[in-house]
Amino acid sequence: MPRGTVPDRYRDILEGTALGHLATIDPDGRPQVNPVWFISDGERVLLSVKPETNKYRNMRGNPSVAMSCSDPGRPDRYLEVRGTVVEFELFDNLSWVNHLARKYTGADFAHGADGEHRYKVTIRVASWTGQG
Repeated sequence: MPRGTVPDRYRDILEGTALGHLATIDPDGRPQVNPVWFISDGERVLLSVKPETNKYRNMRGNPSVAMSCSDPGRPDRYLEVRGTVVEFELFDNLSWVNHLARKYTGADFAHGADGEHRYKVTIRVASWTGQG
């Protein structure tokens, strides 16, 4: 598995609106996969998570994660990144989730309110693999 920054040939998948499928490990060592909105620069993956979710608890307990994305126009073309959660930044407003919502919907997030706690999660990409 190649190490380091994701190459430019996969940049369109990272910058497009493909959902990421984030894999975390629960306390019993079982994998859990959830679709997520994300932003990535090839070195880091940034996403939003609520503190009451299993996904959040899993990342707090084991910071090793993987995420895959398929090219919406060519499902046989994909990218997988593996890495480590390096930061949880608490937000008590929707500014971060709105940033993600604008990427995916073109509008602010419609299902939340300021005062909700959410974390901006930063994942450092350690390795990647892709096809196509």
